Amino acid sequence: MFETLQNFWMPVLPVSELGESPVSVTLAGEKLVLFRTQSGEIRALRDRCSHRSVALSLGRVTPNGCLECPYHGWQFNGDGACVHVPFNDVNKINLFRLAVSSFPTQIIAGCVWIFTGEGKPPALQIPDSLKLSETAYYIHQEIWKTHWTRAIEANLDFVHLPFVHRESFGQIAQSALESGDVLDFKVEDSSDRIEVFTPYANVPPTFALEWQQPNLVMVKFDELGFPVKREHFFAVPIDEHQTQCTIILQMAEGMDAQTQQSAAQEFIKPLVEDRVVVESQIGEIPAMAEECHVPTDKPTLLFRRWYHQTIAHQLVLR
Repeated sequence: MFETLQNFWMPVLPVSELGESPVSVTLAGEKLVLFRTQSGEIRALRDRCSHRSVALSLGRVTPNGCLECPYHGWQFNGDGACVHVPFNDVNKINLFRLAVSSFPTQIIAGCVWIFTGEGKPPALQIPDSLKLSETAYYIHQEIWKTHWTRAIEANLDFVHLPFVHRESFGQIAQSALESGDVLDFKVEDSSDRIEVFTPYANVPPTFALEWQQPNLVMVKFDELGFPVKREHFFAVPIDEHQTQCTIILQMAEGMDAQTQQSAAQEFIKPLVEDRVVVESQIGEIPAMAEECHVPTDKPTLLFRRWYHQTIAHQLVLR
């Protein structure tokens, strides 16, 4: 299961979008269903009934907090156990065999997160900027028709700013472009992260891009006076050809809800500029020898090395 990106925590849905009805999501090639139990807990099951493979997301949540299949009324609790089969006398041993797979969930920064593996998951490692109250965040999601690695690479690449984002925030790089400067930038990397410090003279040195494995790029705007302090861009694979881009913005303090929403929506607009370009690329990021590279590609080349030595290598071995 989860062939595209296995054994990681992924943000899949804003909590506000999960009401009384079940919701279907596709994560790393697997169709899952989210629903709330009687106690209000959010659970994730495989979105296929063990009886006739009907999508459980088409069913309903019963008054006792179970997920009921729309076809024959089989009921499953939050752990995936089958607890009721109408019109049949089924003993407990057989009920156990009728279970569907369940997956760990948790709520972080106003989003539902799912672990893309079975068994006990590791602790979720996230930056401190995602540990605040839900009111500190604005969440935006959109689907890009591209492999998730292409979306990450676009967000880790700072040299495209004056071209793709010429009419928006790319203007911060315009003076360097016009002067013909060779960019002098700093990159720090370890086994699970890459940090790129701004090469542009008119931007504070605290402005930085940071990738954290496997699929987060964080942009730090702390001292720029923007209404957004941090952008957290998650490229969550739907399948090999589609990516759910989940953007969690940490907003500056002191704004009312309406001002916060307006500022966040304005900030999100340039994403469309990235999407058009990235969707023209084909497939996952290729092996090093298949494309040309220059010194300013260092951050994305580090990401490519990590991807091909870990994720892509594991896919070949399976």
